[in-house]
Amino acid sequence: MSLVTRCPACTTTFKVVLDQLRISDGWVRCGRCSHVFDASLDLRELADAQAGTVATPPAEAEPEPPAPVPEPESPEPEPEPEPEPPSATSVASSDDADFFDEVLLPEQPAAASPKLPQMPNLSLGAVPPVGLIADEPWPDPPLHSGFDELDSEPAALTSQLTPQRSVADMAPSLDLDPVGQLQLQKDLRRARMTSLKLARARKREADADAEAAALPVVAEVPVKPQNIAPVVQTASEPEQPPVAPPAVPSFLRAASSSAFWRGGKGKAILWTGIAVAAVLLAVQVLHRDRDAIAASQPALRPLLESVCAVTGCKLSALRRISDITIDGAAFAREKTGDGYRLSFTLRSAATVPLAMPAIELTLLDTQEQAVVRRVLLPAEFGAPAVLPARADRAASLPLALGSAEAAALPPIAGYRVVAFYP
Repeated sequence: MSLVTRCPACTTTFKVVLDQLRISDGWVRCGRCSHVFDASLDLRELADAQAGTVATPPAEAEPEPPAPVPEPESPEPEPEPEPEPPSATSVASSDDADFFDEVLLPEQPAAASPKLPQMPNLSLGAVPPVGLIADEPWPDPPLHSGFDELDSEPAALTSQLTPQRSVADMAPSLDLDPVGQLQLQKDLRRARMTSLKLARARKREADADAEAAALPVVAEVPVKPQNIAPVVQTASEPEQPPVAPPAVPSFLRAASSSAFWRGGKGKAILWTGIAVAAVLLAVQVLHRDRDAIAASQPALRPLLESVCAVTGCKLSALRRISDITIDGAAFAREKTGDGYRLSFTLRSAATVPLAMPAIELTLLDTQEQAVVRRVLLPAEFGAPAVLPARADRAASLPLALGSAEAAALPPIAGYRVVAFYP
């Protein structure tokens, strides 16, 4: 049986071949109106005897070819049974390949294959080289010589066909404008993409229907309301009385109201609190800076003594070591004996009396490392406890080292004198 389709634009009926439809995914181009359409939408079977008459339009309707078409030398062979459609693997591989490199049957020997009629030259906008032409039936593809021993109904192909020859190689080369070829390629590619989208959408719908049918149907079972028994408290669990919030004292409740603070009593409490805070701050300042205040303001000394009597502190001379310097320090051996003599002068640059500092004497060796260190208090060098303002205090005292201590010491190469408060 042959296949016949109809152009939806000009209603021209012509014969098509199943293999060619499979190569182009069912898309063909009408030879009359150049309309590209899907032939699988209106595909019918027709006997071989009637296919030639249906597919051939009136002679006057055909366009006059530019060159005569040579008649085939041998009579047309009887149509042979068409092969079974290829397997799903072959179809899937053809979708992934390029549209102009589709898979065709292997090339047959020249003696076994009938000669195809030469196609006429077409101008811009005429029939493209790829596709089926209306009213020009295609011969059935001959069987391969290697399949002569097979039955009349061949089985489906088990191996994927390898590309042997493209559609452009089957037909004679046509003199087409490059613009027309590009437009044809765009139209065919757009039609193919639309077909693929429709096929994928139908496949998704079929999968969704299959999944919905595979789900088990669960009948709705009415749920009877259960009677929930109330929780009854037993005797072993005595009910805990609610914890009452702590009672707020009356004076706090009165103080929380804004009217209370606007009254005379509220203002008195506020001023009293401010005064107490100021007194406490003053006492803290007097306690911390009592020595500096007593040195700069001697008239406040009795007040400071009263504060110290309450807080348990003690007044002493002001200590400010940054205002005291040492001038004229000397450390030399005595003219007679094995002793040494230390001489120095303390000078105060402060405007108030300062506490007399202590003196630290350090003897150094040749590497300027401390060998002997000694601290001299004011009582040891005969100085009073207070150094008057902008005054100097000279001191000189002998120092002696024991014979055993002096023998164990390395040679003395220098000394260092520092004033500090212990």
